[in-house]
Amino acid sequence: MNNKTIEHYLSKLEHLEFKFKSHVQNNNEIHIELEDSSKLIEFCTILKLEINLRLLTMIYCDERKINHAFSLRYLLGSDTDDVFFFVVIFIDKKHAYFPSLSDVFPYSIKYEREINDMFGIQTQGDTTLKPLLLHDFQKNIFPLRKDFHANTELNYTPRKFEFTPITGDGICEIPVGPIHAGIIEPGHFRFSVLGENIVNMETRLGYTHKGIEKIAESMSINNVVLLSERISGDESIANSMAFCQAIEKIAQLEIPEKSKQIRLLFAELERIYNHFGTLSGILNDVGFSYGASRLEILKEYMMQLNEKLSGSRLLFGVNQIGGVKVDISNTSLSGIHSMLDNIFQNFEKILEHIKSNSSVIDRLRNTGIIEKQTVNDLGIVGLSSICTGIDTDTRKNHPYGYYSSINFEQTPRADMEQQVKLQKRIGDVLSRFMSRVNELRYSKKLIESISNLETGEIYIPLESKLIPFSSGLGYAESHRGETLHWVMIGEDNSIFRYKIRTASFANWSVIEHAVLNNIVADFPVINKSFDFSYSGNDL
Repeated sequence: MNNKTIEHYLSKLEHLEFKFKSHVQNNNEIHIELEDSSKLIEFCTILKLEINLRLLTMIYCDERKINHAFSLRYLLGSDTDDVFFFVVIFIDKKHAYFPSLSDVFPYSIKYEREINDMFGIQTQGDTTLKPLLLHDFQKNIFPLRKDFHANTELNYTPRKFEFTPITGDGICEIPVGPIHAGIIEPGHFRFSVLGENIVNMETRLGYTHKGIEKIAESMSINNVVLLSERISGDESIANSMAFCQAIEKIAQLEIPEKSKQIRLLFAELERIYNHFGTLSGILNDVGFSYGASRLEILKEYMMQLNEKLSGSRLLFGVNQIGGVKVDISNTSLSGIHSMLDNIFQNFEKILEHIKSNSSVIDRLRNTGIIEKQTVNDLGIVGLSSICTGIDTDTRKNHPYGYYSSINFEQTPRADMEQQVKLQKRIGDVLSRFMSRVNELRYSKKLIESISNLETGEIYIPLESKLIPFSSGLGYAESHRGETLHWVMIGEDNSIFRYKIRTASFANWSVIEHAVLNNIVADFPVINKSFDFSYSGNDL
């Protein structure tokens, strides 16, 4: 982070007529503690409109042991500069409510519902928040409070969840899930249809909630790396890298250059195999089995390469705090380049066949449209936002690891602007399909940017005790989008609070808008074109 950039933002804050304390932490984090929490909405409105920040997540923390209060951190970020803002307020345990930001950032409601589930704290004046992740969980028991333990005795009195009724002449309701015909994870979709057209859909997720954030508090930080890989198995590199970077920031640990290169290689290999799988799934859902099977073969080649390099098809066990566990030689790097050349030659041939099939293109075009304004209102990230012209790519906007060595101006996405212009209406399944195609080519470019690996170590051990209650933000761009891991260290290098916000958690709500005015039969391909993770959402 350029010091002048931080000074620029600090000078902007000085001109605001609010009382607060501020300090810079971890090079690109500006922490702001408001003296008067009733000014929060006004303050965040100014940050949005005048400084052009967006809300990334809300981090609630039981700090009664430290500060005799709960804390709430509103994390906001810039898409033009590598800077993050933490706006902090403290909530007295006697007055357990906080201001709602839904008038400023409409999508803040999902974070407010999450906080209500996990801590039992509601927004001021609102007693109608639906449960978000916890199913049939006892009333007045809140698992992320420090006084909740695994052996806490539960008396079964579940919280209620009711779908919003949609009424009118001819309206029919179709429940789908939570168990589906296949091996996909569970999720409930409640459709309201008029004839064949969908007029409303409400999702209920949380069926795969595992208590990841709570479990981490009882584990060593090295074991939490393994836990982070299993948040969503196909994002093992992105999630473990974000967690490791959070700890490395707190420890002020600069990892070896070679390990940064290896992390980039595996992050892009993870992106490639997942995008091949998603493109295959889209074609399968429109009945083009030939294209689907050919792309599945390419995905299989990539997973075999993963296993050859790391010992795991899903790339488990690559990252560790201080670097990586897996070394790659320049000979292996040449093999990666050669194999990708062959795979992508086949891919381009398959793609030409797909593009020449008018029935496939017709099924994808104008299906599942999301407008740019909807993307803004819902805080959508990753490919789902990029295909509407909103670039939230963390690799470029907040370069981390070896991505900070990439000249993104000289390595643009392949024909991204041209592809968007070609679409009559951006944001449909076809634009998401073609955006994935461009992402695949882009990943190959990034891997090719490493022509020679550095010599030396791939790992620096963490030997010192971390300062209790210090914190750090780690982040990565998974194949689904911006991934955030915030960690507060406890005593003896334990985890005091671990907050995870995956791209899937940020994005799931958009599918309720994308299906409107489509037919129920198109729901599978619309759903697959986003490729959200149930497990990554539910944690």
